[in-house]
Order: sequence, then C-alpha cells, then structure tokens
Amino acid sequence: MDDRLLEKVSGLLSPLRQEIRLVNAQGDSLIPRENVSYYLPSGMKPGEIRESRGYLFMRLDLPDAPTLLCQTGEKNEDLLRLASAAIVALCRLHPGASDRVGAWRRLLTEELSEQERALLAGEHDLSVDQPRCVMLLRVHSLRENADEVLSPLLPLEAGDVLVPLDTSTVALLKQLDDMKQPDEAREFALAVQETVREESSLNLSCGIGDAADTGEGLRQSYLQAQRAMEIGPQYLPEDSVYVWRDMLLPRFLSEIPEDRAQYYHSLVFNKKTSRLLNEEMLETIDMFLQKDLNLSDTARHLYIHRNTLVYRLDKVQRVAGLDVRKFSDAFLFKLLFDLKYNINNKGKRP
Repeated sequence: MDDRLLEKVSGLLSPLRQEIRLVNAQGDSLIPRENVSYYLPSGMKPGEIRESRGYLFMRLDLPDAPTLLCQTGEKNEDLLRLASAAIVALCRLHPGASDRVGAWRRLLTEELSEQERALLAGEHDLSVDQPRCVMLLRVHSLRENADEVLSPLLPLEAGDVLVPLDTSTVALLKQLDDMKQPDEAREFALAVQETVREESSLNLSCGIGDAADTGEGLRQSYLQAQRAMEIGPQYLPEDSVYVWRDMLLPRFLSEIPEDRAQYYHSLVFNKKTSRLLNEEMLETIDMFLQKDLNLSDTARHLYIHRNTLVYRLDKVQRVAGLDVRKFSDAFLFKLLFDLKYNINNKGKRP
C-alpha cells in the first residue's frame, strides 16, 4: 500500500473502540507507523483468524498479504472482520497512485487543473486523446460487487477502459471511432443489461455522457453520465438507460426551483381537477401522448371504444382547460405534469 492509501486505512481504524494494527507480511507495523514487529502465525489463509500470544491475527485478502491484529477480547473477532471488510473494499476501489485504473479514476472524479491532468496522463500513459464517452453502469444488488459482476460479462474492445467507482457502480470509457456513433452506446448498454439479467438475474441501469477526446472532456462526460443517472429515474421512470444528449427536457425541468414548479404544476393539477385527473385518466392521456395524439391507435391499445376516448379528452378540456388533441396543449400538459418530480424531490437522489 502507498502512503495515500495507508492514510485512508488509518482513518478507518482510528475511530474503533479497540486498537487494531495493520502489519505487512513480515510483521512490521504499518498502522500505526512504529518501529515494531510482530510474530505472525504461519500458514494463515486470507480471511482466517488465529489467536497467538494474546493477540488475534487476521490476514487480508489483498496483494502482499497484509494482516490485521488486535488484543484478544470479547467480540474482537467481529471487530476484525468488520475492519477487514472495510479495508478490502477501500483497497479495491482506491488502488495505489501508480495504478493506471486509479489514475483514470482520478481523471474522472477529481477536480484537477489542466497541468495536473496532463501530468497524470503522461505519468500513466493515459490515451485521453482518443474519442470516448463515459458510461456509468450501476448494478442493483445488495450482495454482488459491480466490478466482479460486470468484468467477465462486458465485451470490451481495444481502447475501452473499465474503472470501478464503488461497490455498485463502474465507469466504462467506451471508445468511439468513425464506424461507431455515440448513439450506439445506448444499444451497447441495452445489450449489457440483457446479458447481466440472463447471466446473474440482476438489474442494471446506465447513464451515458457526451463523446470527448480530452481529459477535461472525459471529466465532463463523467459528470453528465452521473447527472443523467440522478434525474433519469425521476423524469423517465420507464427507462433504465439515460443518454445525456437526449435528455434536454428532463435537464431543463430539473433546474426549475421547487417553489416555481409547485406554482405552475398547481395551475392544472389542483383540488378542482383532482377527481378528474385520476390514475385511469392520467394513463389514458399518457398513452395518447405516446401514440403521437392518434385517437385510433390509443383506443386500440387501451381496449376502449374511440368514442370513449373522445369523451374522456373532452372532459379534460372542460375541467382543466387544455385540449390535449392539440400539440401545444398536449406539450403543456406533459410539461406541467412532469414538474411534479421537482416537488419535494429537488436535490434528492432517486
């Protein structure tokens, strides 16, 4: 472990009620940094706890075989296991500064100056000038690690870079060339979704940023993909792949302050219209909008008579004052309806 990572590990261990030390494979103390060595039990396996000479030892499942130790005591084995799990997760998600994956992660997630980006790219030979888009892939699972799930399933090509971010999310820097347009990233994500669902029975969502061919551009693409993942489930609840470039309306709506959203939403959705605009009516209008204001297609899809549909839309016009058969009123209805996602949700992650 390098000094930066040891500092993070020290921050994990220091608040614990029982002093826990981290030593290297030779028994030399790494945390705290002291000129002290311990005799380690021989033949320890990763994750195994041994008691020896008044201490509990636990070897970590990490390169170079570091070991945790603490004094024997009630519930100290549980404390060692808790500390071990936290440290292993930290080390896997934050590899050393010399690691290229860690360098890519810094390029995406940290606010670096132009000079710092150039030094980082040069030191680790990062090909930041190749056109790529950032795809955030999030696995919805309480047990599986996203990197472990996705690594064997993703069909990576030359120039693609996979960067673990946390236990549920990885960033895929997908290389683009003359034959691949950014739109194909959506198709790629949908294919990955299907593969993950078939192979692991897990669900996956994805945010896709714009294409970029500079270090700064990749950072922006990452932030776009991240924001798409935040607002996508709110404004596009039927989707699970969110392409930043195609989200102009959700992006616009998400920036409207909650108080203004509340005001405009209530112009149509209020006590006067609440009985009319029930779940059935909203489903009818939503389907009408999905079918591009086509009465016959909508009625067929809803299994109702065309005259029934006309009657419902007439009621909306009389009570709410909007004739959704006209494009301008239909667009206004959709706009005001979607403002509900701003109310009591502003700034919250879905």
